[in-house]
Amino acid sequence: MCLASALGAQSHELKKEKEILAKIEAAANSGDNATLVSECDALLEGHQISAFAWYLCGKHLLSVKTTDLGVARANTRTAYVRLEKATRDFKRTGKQLYLALDGEQFMGLAAMLLGDYDRAQVHFRAVLARDNRMAAAWYNLGVLYEMKGLTDESMRSFDRYLRLVGAGKDSEF
Repeated sequence: MCLASALGAQSHELKKEKEILAKIEAAANSGDNATLVSECDALLEGHQISAFAWYLCGKHLLSVKTTDLGVARANTRTAYVRLEKATRDFKRTGKQLYLALDGEQFMGLAAMLLGDYDRAQVHFRAVLARDNRMAAAWYNLGVLYEMKGLTDESMRSFDRYLRLVGAGKDSEF
């Protein structure tokens, strides 16, 4: 295969991946959970693709609504694995720090949903160690501390969150 053909084939594959990613985003925004799950599974099955696709599919899988607790836990575990893979790849390349931190943040949320509070704390603390201005990490850490019964730590985290988002004065809370 000549170089032009190889580049054309690669470009075609990227176009297809972008179309699938657009379908996933649209399904997530519209709440079409069945399409979201099936498109992510089809995209990720059987081959290695971009860390962004792993991140996107993991992040959105956390928002899939279901009344079946077993399905919810399975989705959360799958989301954690996908986010872990994406975050590891983002950190390895060092080019997408925000996505690495956001992936770490969502891994903390997944761990919290699974009841693994110590692991969740490690993830939120890792985000804050890298960038202590990430308001969402302070908020989630506050929720986590409250769930653990650590009232003083929770209040400090929520205070830091409120200072970062500027909700100190005219808050809608």
